[in-house]
Amino acid sequence: MYDQPEKSLESVTKLSLQFLAEAIGQCPAGLEKSANQDVVFAVVGFQYGAVQSAAYVAGLGADDWNSIAGEVIARINGFEQEVVAQFLSVMPMLARKEYPPITIGGQAIIRFYNAATDEEKLTAAGALREILRQIDEA
Repeated sequence: MYDQPEKSLESVTKLSLQFLAEAIGQCPAGLEKSANQDVVFAVVGFQYGAVQSAAYVAGLGADDWNSIAGEVIARINGFEQEVVAQFLSVMPMLARKEYPPITIGGQAIIRFYNAATDEEKLTAAGALREILRQIDEA
């Protein structure tokens, strides 16, 4: 993405926020107030996967993507830092276990970034809505 690490951090943060705002905008109202742990972990996992993937493509390491993920997850969900820290403490383990929302979020942001049309961007961002639909049906 960029040769300068500061520019990469800024670009990954900006892309992640843009993508995740679009993804959350396609989800049911009140998502941020959900008490369903499956939904909360799916949403945060999706967000974590998206940031991780964007940071990896930009050539950033795990420390950088965890820092960006913490900032993005706090901003987009309105979480306090201690709540974000709790999520970030389990996300690497969930990623190693190939938790589907993390994988899907990682793939979706790349599709979003590479989309040639607004329709393709909307389809990529709609991946979170599909995860939530499957949780509702379970």
